[in-house]
Amino acid sequence: MSSVPPLAQPSLRDRPWAASVIALALLALELALLDRVVREQFLSASEVLFGRRFLRKELMIIGLASAVIFQAHVRNHRDAYRSAAIAIPRLLGQAAAFLALFGFLITVRGGGIRPLIGEFNAAILITVLTLGWLASWRLLLPAGVDVRSTVLGAMLAAALVAVGMAITDSFTDTFWNLTGGPTVNAVEFLLGPFAGAPVIRPEPMAIGIEGFTVKVNGGCSGYQGIGLIILLFSGYLWWFRRLHRFPQSFLLFPLGIGLIFLSNIVRITALILVGIWISPEIAVDGFHSQAGWVAFLVVGLGIIAAASRMPFFTLPVEDEHATGGVPGSTAATAAAVRAASATAPTYGPTVAACLFPFLAMLASTILTELFAEKGTLSKGYPLRVIAIAAVLWNLRHEFRWREATLSPVAVALGGLTCVMWMLLAPSDPETAASLDPAQLGLGWGSAWLLMRFIGYMILVPIAEELAFRGFLARRLMSEDAEQVPIGSFTWVSFLGSSLAFGLFHGVQLWFPATLAGVAFAAALYHRRKLVDAIVAHATTNALLGFYAVFTGAWDLG
Repeated sequence: MSSVPPLAQPSLRDRPWAASVIALALLALELALLDRVVREQFLSASEVLFGRRFLRKELMIIGLASAVIFQAHVRNHRDAYRSAAIAIPRLLGQAAAFLALFGFLITVRGGGIRPLIGEFNAAILITVLTLGWLASWRLLLPAGVDVRSTVLGAMLAAALVAVGMAITDSFTDTFWNLTGGPTVNAVEFLLGPFAGAPVIRPEPMAIGIEGFTVKVNGGCSGYQGIGLIILLFSGYLWWFRRLHRFPQSFLLFPLGIGLIFLSNIVRITALILVGIWISPEIAVDGFHSQAGWVAFLVVGLGIIAAASRMPFFTLPVEDEHATGGVPGSTAATAAAVRAASATAPTYGPTVAACLFPFLAMLASTILTELFAEKGTLSKGYPLRVIAIAAVLWNLRHEFRWREATLSPVAVALGGLTCVMWMLLAPSDPETAASLDPAQLGLGWGSAWLLMRFIGYMILVPIAEELAFRGFLARRLMSEDAEQVPIGSFTWVSFLGSSLAFGLFHGVQLWFPATLAGVAFAAALYHRRKLVDAIVAHATTNALLGFYAVFTGAWDLG
């Protein structure tokens, strides 16, 4: 009787998707190095060659559009990318192309080569080496895969972004020329009864009182809020198109645009009043940057909440839900489906339980930053802690905390992430000093620090892991996230949720935060328990917090 030999485990070079994942990680590393070290050289080269600097948002939009196009390309050649083998010579060739670009940019930044070859020649060389670096990515794609249509699509996307930005600039100028005067006149009308002093307008677009005036320009026209409202309602109506009546639901667009325009007038008026009655610094820092988001959220979510309850915009509940949303179903069939679903196993927290703590964190952050100076200690941080804690307490029955056990692997991953964060995250002594709670005095500083530790080490890790690993990772696998077991793995959900976590932490921290997201996801996949991701995250934050206490690096913790 012969025995069947065990199946040989594939080596790393032959594992499915291994080559594609390595290529993606290499791209992320190269982009992070270029972004953090030599970004200004790209911008100065574009200024020399094209007469203007590329804006950061333009580059990000081009990158996002290209990523979407390439994602469709990978989907169309899934088998080729899944089975591609890791080719060391190709990796070395691509790395050589990057090092040539990176080395020249470092040399240019040093300043020694510019006088020798001139600004124009330096810009030409940067452009040529950049094109060579982009072309080198063909070395990491599977052999035989045609990428011409993908490259043309990315080039078309870049051209459309450039045209779109030009149109946006033109639209902004035209929009402000038409609405600037009425906006400032309306602000003057609203400001009069509350200013406490005569309202003055030293210039047509400047308004305030003696001692505090603001100049209102095109950036304050509200066009950004209008664009966000259009995007929000477009996504909302598409996502919930089966619940809405058309064409009447399209009326939400002019309604939202009108209200966001009016809210912008109120925002400018409130900004001036904050400068008059509270603090000019708070007005131009925290309030100026956060009030627009508050207006957008109030108008956008308020209209959505109201419209979802109005028969004029939405279908009756029985039309859509009585049949479970399945055409041709009967109410009895739908009832049977619901009964069967009631006995189905639970796969993790509900969508509401995953998202509400995170939304409470975002909302409380925006509100507390309204009255804070930029780059200073947020005195309203305890309110964020209270808001998140209140939501988690109300949702406590959604979680099985008593069944949780501590994983040494999760703690170790949290510790490694802390070391990585300290090595990669930028730190500035001046910023750190401005965030030192000692400036509040012994009593208030100690109380603030206690609330900071409760939030930073416990509540924030719970809220963020519920959102990114509990919801987003599952949502990237299925529209019905609640039916995806916690800890299920796909490359899209793993990388997508980690990158989203990185981008959430902002431009300066996106790369180390993405790596942190990878580590927290690894903790989740180890035992397929969400609590392990929370423990890893909490361990990282706790170590960074203690490091900040003992070293004064408050901008890291």
